[in-house]
Amino acid sequence: MAVPAEFAPNGLENLTAADIESMPPEAFSNITAEEFSSIPADAMGGMDAGMVGFMPPAAMGGMDADMMTAMPPAAMGGMDADMMTAMPPAAMGGMDADMMTACPPAAMGGMDASMMTAMPPAAMGGMDASMMTAMPPAAMGGMDASMMTAMPPAAMGGMDADMMTAMPPAAMGGMDADMMTAMPPAAMGGMDASMM
Repeated sequence: MAVPAEFAPNGLENLTAADIESMPPEAFSNITAEEFSSIPADAMGGMDAGMVGFMPPAAMGGMDADMMTAMPPAAMGGMDADMMTAMPPAAMGGMDADMMTACPPAAMGGMDASMMTAMPPAAMGGMDASMMTAMPPAAMGGMDASMMTAMPPAAMGGMDADMMTAMPPAAMGGMDADMMTAMPPAAMGGMDASMM
């Protein structure tokens, strides 16, 4: 077991949130995706940003939506782009706006369209312009109108022409005048007739 046995003497599958809270962050420094996936979802309530920051990026391959839902939003502060890339898209189904707000903007560099598609629209309420700027343009291919509606208008300040080009035309149905005002004029270079 990559997590030292003294921290999980009864096995990872029997951990509680209290057990995890009592562990030093470095206990997670060698955890594998398989081990991480065996931790009960309700135990994720004991995670914090320091613990997440010590995890190898590949360990995030063991995350699922129930685990994500149970994790305190502040724990997302330990994420980076490599961790985001390693996470199964379906895990994003447990994301909410508070978790999104807690994510470092650079972590958005690991997003892709399938992750965006799996994310509940309300999670976009935690997006800001710095996160948008860090996201690969192709990730916008997972947007839909309900996600656009949930996003704060100021987040559009991070939009560029490549992101606009990658966005499905139907997502434009969620845009409003405040979003258009917040968007850099150069982003409009990515629009086409189908978006109008």
